[in-house]
Amino acid sequence: MWRDTPLIYIITETLRKMNGSVKDEDLFKEVKKNANYEVSFSDFLRALMSLEIRGVISVSLIRENSRMITYLGEKE
Repeated sequence: MWRDTPLIYIITETLRKMNGSVKDEDLFKEVKKNANYEVSFSDFLRALMSLEIRGVISVSLIRENSRMITYLGEKE
């Protein structure tokens, strides 16, 4: 199944709208609402890792299985 909008773009746009830091659980709920297709949590984590490697977001571990995601902005 082809996705209309790539998951990393949905995550980026959702983070821009939420302004600031957000817990991964809350972000996942918002991304699932905004996506026109089914998003698994493993795909979500994979997309977060890709965005962190690119320097778009920062992911901090709060406690086991709980992360804080901070939007850093687009890199040029």
